[in-house]
Amino acid sequence: MKRVFTLLTVLAALGFAACRPDSSTTWFSGSLEAARAEAGTRDTMVMIEFYADWCNWCRRLDADTFSVPEVQHELAKLVSIKLNGEKSGADLAATFGVDSYPTLIFLDPDGNEMDRILGYLPPDRFLRRVQRIRTGDTFLACLKNLKEDPGNAEAIQRSVDGLLERSDPEGAINRIEAFHRATDGNQLEICRGLMFTARVELHARVYQRAAKLYRRGWDRGFEVPNTQGTAALHVLVAEGLPTLPPDDQAALLREARYEDAAGLLEIPDLESAHSDSLLEVAGFAFRNGHFDLAADLYIRWYESEGGSASPDSLNDVAWRLYLAGTELEAAIGIARRAYATKPDPETADTLARLLYVTGSVEDAIALEQCAAEDADGPRGEAYLGVAGRMESGETLDDKPTFESYPGQRRRAL
Repeated sequence: MKRVFTLLTVLAALGFAACRPDSSTTWFSGSLEAARAEAGTRDTMVMIEFYADWCNWCRRLDADTFSVPEVQHELAKLVSIKLNGEKSGADLAATFGVDSYPTLIFLDPDGNEMDRILGYLPPDRFLRRVQRIRTGDTFLACLKNLKEDPGNAEAIQRSVDGLLERSDPEGAINRIEAFHRATDGNQLEICRGLMFTARVELHARVYQRAAKLYRRGWDRGFEVPNTQGTAALHVLVAEGLPTLPPDDQAALLREARYEDAAGLLEIPDLESAHSDSLLEVAGFAFRNGHFDLAADLYIRWYESEGGSASPDSLNDVAWRLYLAGTELEAAIGIARRAYATKPDPETADTLARLLYVTGSVEDAIALEQCAAEDADGPRGEAYLGVAGRMESGETLDDKPTFESYPGQRRRAL
């Protein structure tokens, strides 16, 4: 039986979302030089968090992770500083090659990088990573171990993670191939998982670069690796893609991206994949237009992990199913669970849109209006606009970003 979300029920549930966790923690207030001196005195490391004002994941790291007492206790063993990578810390961010946020860099007292963490991590995973780094189990140590023992399974996994965090998928692929040779093919499961992750990163970087050049009118050369995951694009560029009419270029770029992604989707063993792998593969399939496969994998993931999954993960999956316009009834069930566990504007908005496109218009409008009332600033205005469109009976035109790839051309050839 479908649950009816009345306005009163929605408002009562959303009342709990006003309480936010305390995100305070101890941060060193001096310069990097002073932090290094302090780290030398305490025989520990410096941790720099590079952030940006617009970065939602940075705010989520503050709210979800840095607010946890166990994490604060671990960070107190380091000298931790925050730097805005686009303002006061811009020069230092460039020195370390930081191009996404949040990025956390770990230095010894002499200023040598020992390791880094790229992106958001929830408290438990973040704590494990920092503890390993602080106790000397660093990326550099893993590379040394792998050089001494090319068949070291733990070292190859950590080394690949580190290389991808440093935007070096080609280096990661080379090391995976060397590991495969060193183990005589007896670690195929590990190799397949790592190779998929590394080639997905290469695929993403090359196609992002292609889209950027397309929008700028191919104002500079572009070399595409002739390898799995980019081979279709390699052929296109070699055959003179930039000389074609812009609309043809855009269509061919989407087709090539879809085709190259299809080749990569053959790498993982989906029959025996665990839940994290299902999410990883489903996300890649969704981002590259393989919506039916993505939906199948998301449903499998939910059936195995739905009861213990975080509300944010559930909401992300429900939103992607909504954008793809597939498995909508299952998506509603997933969205309901996310909303029941974490009734905030984001989960309310996802559920409201799903209800609207499946015919539960009154419930959708009530839920979207409550999302608008509970959200701040521009987000609230955006949700209110969606509620207005629902009241007018308009079609919601939300689509996956793949359908707009490679974006709008900025100047003609």
